Order: sequence, then C-alpha cells, then structure tokens
Amino acid sequence: MLLSPYHLAIHWCKAVNIGASSINRLNFTLRADTERQACAQVLGEAATQAAAGASTLASSLKLKLGRCHAAACSTCLYLLLTAFSLVHPAAGGGQTTIQADVKQVLVPVVVTDKAGHHIAGMRASDFHIAEDSVPQDIVSLSTSISPNELVPAQNGSSLATGKAVSGPEPSASSSSPKRTYLLCIDTLHSSFSNFKNVRQALKKFFDKEQAGDSQYALIALGRQIKVIQDSTRDPAAVLAAIASKNFIGAITDTEALKLTHDIQEFTYFMRDVYCNVCACDAFKTPERPGCPAAQSRLQGYLLRSSERTRILDENFYQGLAQIVNATSSMPTTRTILLISDGFNRFPGRELYSVLSGFAPGDRRFSFNPRDTNDRLQNILKIAVNKDIRFYTIDSRGLYTGAELGGSTFDASTGMGAYIPQTVDLNRMTVARENTDALASLARETGGLFFENNNDLLKGIQRAFADGREYYVLAYVPKNKSEDGTFRHIAVEVSNKKWHVNAKAGYWAPKR
Repeated sequence: MLLSPYHLAIHWCKAVNIGASSINRLNFTLRADTERQACAQVLGEAATQAAAGASTLASSLKLKLGRCHAAACSTCLYLLLTAFSLVHPAAGGGQTTIQADVKQVLVPVVVTDKAGHHIAGMRASDFHIAEDSVPQDIVSLSTSISPNELVPAQNGSSLATGKAVSGPEPSASSSSPKRTYLLCIDTLHSSFSNFKNVRQALKKFFDKEQAGDSQYALIALGRQIKVIQDSTRDPAAVLAAIASKNFIGAITDTEALKLTHDIQEFTYFMRDVYCNVCACDAFKTPERPGCPAAQSRLQGYLLRSSERTRILDENFYQGLAQIVNATSSMPTTRTILLISDGFNRFPGRELYSVLSGFAPGDRRFSFNPRDTNDRLQNILKIAVNKDIRFYTIDSRGLYTGAELGGSTFDASTGMGAYIPQTVDLNRMTVARENTDALASLARETGGLFFENNNDLLKGIQRAFADGREYYVLAYVPKNKSEDGTFRHIAVEVSNKKWHVNAKAGYWAPKR
C-alpha cells in the first residue's frame, strides 16, 4: 500500500479518532480530538521533509513534537522513521511516497512475584513470546509510562531498560495525562449492600490517591450510562463524586432486588402449585388434571424473565461497548475497572436453575439459551486490538448460598426444608457462572479478575498499580496473513517463579 507522507500521517492519526456515542461529552474525548488534529498537522508537515534526509526529518519532529501529545504521535513517528529507507520518488510525478507495510503487535506485560510485587529491571532477553505457538522475535522493549515510546532492540541483543516503574509524578498541571483510569460501576446487576461496599472501597482509595499524570472518570452503567465524574486529574474531585447523591442514586437502576423477588416467587410457585399437580422428581408427585394450566403459568414465568433480562443485558453490553469505544481513542495508557456482582451470558438462567432443581427429569421446558457471547466478543475485539486492559472485581466478595438473592437458605423466605437441596446447589452454580463474563474481560485483555475476596480495596489498588508498572513488548508477526482470525499470544519469562500477565491474543487485520 503506497501513501503520500501527509496522507500516511493522517491515516495513523485517525486511529485515535472517536465516534459519536452517548458519552461524547467527556472532557478526555474533546482532548483526544484536539490532539488528533494537532498530531495530523505536525506529522503531515514533518513527513513531507522525509526526502530531504533523516537528519532533517528528525530535527523537524523534535521541534514540533510539543504541539501534540507524544503518546498520540509516537506510533506515527515510529512508522515514519522505520519506513524512511523506503522513501522514493513516484514514477513520472516526482511525488514522495512511503511504503507502509511494517505491522507490529504491542503486548503490555505485567510481571510480579508470588507476593504480587512488580519485577523491575528486566531485559528483552528475559522474555519469550509466541504467536499461535510459533516463537516470535522481540524487536523492542519499553518500560516507559507510554507503551508507544519504544526502545528498539540492538541487533537482537538483550536491552537493559531500567525499572518497569514510572518516574516522579508530575503535578496535575505540568504535562498531559499519560494514563486513563475509567471506573465503571455496574448498577444494573449489583445489590444495594454490595454497592455500599464498593463506595467505601473507592473512598478509601481516592482518599490517599495523589494527583499526578493520571486522569480518572467515574461512570455508573445501569439502564443507561451516567457520567458521575467527568474526566479529571484531581483525585479530590473523584472522591467528592463518590460521595455525591448522583452516584448514590445510580443504584436505583439495579435489577438485583427484582430478580431476588422473581426467584422467590417462582420457587413458591414450583413448590406450592406446580409440584402439587404436575410430576416433580423432587416430591415424586404424579401428574393431575390441573397440570396443563400450571404448565402454562410456568411457561409464562420463564418467557417473561428471560425476555426482560435479555433486553436489559443487551442494553448493558451496548453501553459497555460505547465506553470501550470512547476509551480506545485516548492517547494514553487505558485501564477500565469494572466492578459488578456479575451477570449471566444466558438470560433467564436463574429461573431455569430453580425449575431443574425441582424437576430435573422434566424435558418439556428445556432451557433454550440465547447466548449474549457475541456482544461480549465485540467488546473484547475492540479492547484487545486497542490495548485497553480490563480489571474486573466481583463486588459480592466472599459469599455463601444464604447471601444469594432469592436463595432458599434465607430463613426469611419461610421455605427452609421444604425446598429440595438441588435448587440451592443449582443457584450456587449459576452464581459462579455470573462471573464468567467478568473473568473473560480481564483474562483476554491482560488484566486481572478479583473474586472471593471481601477486600475490594486490594483489587482497586492492584488495578492502578499494574497501570503504572509494566513492560511493553513489540514484535512483527511471522504470520503475514490478513485473514481476520484470532492469534493467540503466550508470554513467558526466564524466571518460572514469576507471574506474567498479558493479553491472550489479538485479531489480525482482514483485507
């Protein structure tokens, strides 16, 4: 593909463009747009000097770099410098063109010991990376606060890179932000009590957070996106937003209370109505004349629940996709911290688990799953290819059967021993399934999923620490096919006692 230098610059700078979305009023969106335009202008001017010589190009870029954010431009600059040797006059027209066929894959990597301490001072030779089980050659290693500021490896040799930590934090006004932390609180699936715990953990964290080179935004994602705190570099502003009535009121979107009521009501129906007239394995009751009517009521319960949940969950996924799209444009490192009680990929799964607990052998109402995995995969594809890391926290912490919404272990339901044990066992299974999406978001993007821990603050602290202490590996894939397939990435380090966290792969471009 041959492009003029100016259009090459424009092409790469448009990579940080942001489409219209319901959260396009965020300040960081406007900053990204402004810096994109400045970047395009600077690179356009500098690239036209490419034919004059490398020294001229370098001096031009050095003089004009201050007019656009380094993180936004560095990919463009690296490409221009790499492609300089390919510059040549076009036949007959004399117009300079650059052949842009160098495609690198960037892999942010966090390395910690068993205690969770970040490992510093690693070299390129300490890492081994493979794509679809094929070893790859690391061409650059970075430990700077921006993953785009690459340090080329010298002739394939090891490269000493110093500590994988940021330097002294600048004041909030001294430079452009280098990190973006978007706090996304799920107010659709989370309970009132767990939301309270989330607020307390966030308060503790931001009470000690110092202003530096990071910017933050606080969003409540329920039936709609609510921007609680627009992007800011002031932790005190986020702290005030956490305590605001606007944030506290956002939990009124929750479906958790209604789901609890629906499960309890359906459980009563199964015990007191359905199993009295229809065959139920749990009670060994025979089928009676009133069974057809009971079956009709049961079908109504299942359809209403699954359809309502499906609509709400698809709207939730749409909102999350908008947030990821907006974040993908930021000329900074990007971390999304999603805190949620969890949500099931299969709408209506909760009531079916109760049904199968009473009548596991009844196949008249077999579960017809309407998998929302395609919505999740669309979000993952954007996040992975834009190097957005998800850190997800199960806000339920440590929980037992008695703490699950609608569980019959709860003495207040008055059902106790009258309910088959299989009902509660099935409910626990569904509760674990509800974290599958959270785990996938973290695992596939190179983040971490925190579960079964009441110390929510610890999970928040780790998400922020990993965003500040990391390495970035770069390699040129040996597989040149542009087939749009998913390429699996595996990263290892020489010390097998250390833990490596990196994204699971990426989607290749499709021609």
